[in-house]
Amino acid sequence: MIAVERARPTTPFPRWSSPITRPEPESHVSLADLRRRGWTVWFGRHTRQYWAAHTGRMRLVCANTTEGLIRTITQVDDRTPG
Repeated sequence: MIAVERARPTTPFPRWSSPITRPEPESHVSLADLRRRGWTVWFGRHTRQYWAAHTGRMRLVCANTTEGLIRTITQVDDRTPG
């Protein structure tokens, strides 16, 4: 019987996502928690999007859902030093 070997991947060091290198956003964070952290949150009637601003960090973010807004703010907070 002839066995055919599969070609090896060309990437010498493949990268897999892991919770150690990329933490998932906190699922229990609410809009009230964001307000306590200094974020101002509002809903745009004309844009139909959720908006948040942090004056101290000079950040303005928007999303279509509250979950998306919380996820985006959590990512921005993780990247901001201090």
